Amino acid sequence: MNLLLVNLTRFGDLLQTQPVVHGLRAQGHRVGLVCLENFAGAAALLEGVDHVAALPGSALLAGVQPGGDWRACTAGLMEWTGRLRGAYAHDAVLNLTATLGGRLLGRLLAGDDGELRGFGLDPFGFGVNADPWSAFLQASTRQRGCSPFNLVDLFRMAAGVGSVDPVYALRAPEPDALAEAGVRLAQAAPPEHAGYVAMQLGASEERRRWPVARFAALAARLWRELRLVPVLLGAGGERKLGERLRAALAEDAGTSSAAPAPCIDLIGATSLPQLAATLRHVRLLVTNDTGTMHLAAGLDVPVLAIFLATAQPWDTGPYRQDCCCLEPALDCHPCPFGAPCPHAERCRQVISADTAFGLAHGQLTTGRWPQANPASDAPREARVWRTLREADVSLAAAAVPASTPAMAGRGFMDLASLSGHEGEDRTRWIRLQRHFYRQFLDRAPARSGGQPDQAVLAIRPPQSPCVLSEALRARAVDELRQADALLHLMGEQGGLLKVRPSDMAKSRFLGTVSRVQALWDNSALFNVLGHLWLCESQGAGGTLDSVLALAAAYRGLARAWLEHLSPSA
Repeated sequence: MNLLLVNLTRFGDLLQTQPVVHGLRAQGHRVGLVCLENFAGAAALLEGVDHVAALPGSALLAGVQPGGDWRACTAGLMEWTGRLRGAYAHDAVLNLTATLGGRLLGRLLAGDDGELRGFGLDPFGFGVNADPWSAFLQASTRQRGCSPFNLVDLFRMAAGVGSVDPVYALRAPEPDALAEAGVRLAQAAPPEHAGYVAMQLGASEERRRWPVARFAALAARLWRELRLVPVLLGAGGERKLGERLRAALAEDAGTSSAAPAPCIDLIGATSLPQLAATLRHVRLLVTNDTGTMHLAAGLDVPVLAIFLATAQPWDTGPYRQDCCCLEPALDCHPCPFGAPCPHAERCRQVISADTAFGLAHGQLTTGRWPQANPASDAPREARVWRTLREADVSLAAAAVPASTPAMAGRGFMDLASLSGHEGEDRTRWIRLQRHFYRQFLDRAPARSGGQPDQAVLAIRPPQSPCVLSEALRARAVDELRQADALLHLMGEQGGLLKVRPSDMAKSRFLGTVSRVQALWDNSALFNVLGHLWLCESQGAGGTLDSVLALAAAYRGLARAWLEHLSPSA
């Protein structure tokens, strides 16, 4: 069929839907894409898209702001929708944008009787999700520090293409663009250079930027020791960062009585096609968590990425095997969204240029990311991860639970520690989440008419024994037991409510529903389940039986997890 994919996100997230497009094409569908007008250039980098419809989001938002003309805005939207239907006659809509605006647009494009997959709306205007994976995608977006899955894999599963081998290969630059980029770099580089290393100094927030001085120190060493020229990339608004780096290189030369390291500054000087062509000429990209990182990964360019503040490689790391990700080795990382840092953004200062250079040097000279020396500063500064496909992860390590072949989804992106952090509680907990949530989310969604005694997906515990510290294990067991008790109580109260309906019985039942959500909302270990429960219970059709069936599924998860952590529970 002709599918219309709606993705109203930014540059990087839009690029990360490439495996979804590939999966839909592999299933035999044609793919049209709706994206925001200001990111339509990024859509041109996607391979396999048959039609791109650019939504004038800024103009539409202006129409509904105070003083705007909402009538003209509505008329413009309807006209735009009509043109889209004429240009690309779609059979179904797949919406991967969980915002209210994205859901409304998806419903409008699908029509009254059309098929809407992913994130939708019910007839009363409440958000509904097509399946548990879609609900988890929305929940983990709200609680990014809790997601153990790469965002690309969540997109794939929510889109229903998890059984297709993921291919994250963006459209290759045109030969003329490649040649032009090569000439541009060669003309700006000194004759004795041995190649180029790209650097992206910016990020979406200041606190997510590795200090410019660290980038400069790394650039100077790359030139002195490997004769590699740093190439600065980024948007026009980041030009001052480039100026600061060039000044730092000049200052470094002044203190060492050497000529300044060369630098090719292309910040704000490349279109998206030119940016892609430039990346194909570099041997490595050193970057913060940026859209440029995802572009490089899709062009098969090695990446050394640094994740600070709210950014972490488990969910937004590059979707390419054999990239390297660094995050500060701090208990407070990643920090929560919307909260001020109580540690004066210490994470920005932890990772040194020496650590980054050691990793880059190994990759550039041997083609491999080196393991950190336990006696060096690197393991104390950073958790260092190598990206790889899940099937390639060794299950011999005690910290890695054995996977089960029945889990849905092929080729999930995973991380392997290069710094000895595989045995940390944090890593072990992430791997347990991956194990249990993969199976839990494979169940059928709760729907109106579902029965509480319907078969619940059997969740297999890991084959390896629990390896968490006693403190973390006891904490998780306590919270799981509370959840198990509340969900059991909900089932008992629901059964009574069916037999003897009364306002008091209904009040007690709803009170228990709220207590379950409050328990998870306030948990640092399970808070993603709070929003997931909210999403799924609202989309369960509003019948008592469907809510009880949902509760039974969640209780099955809690009891399976308890069985692993405390076999006598």
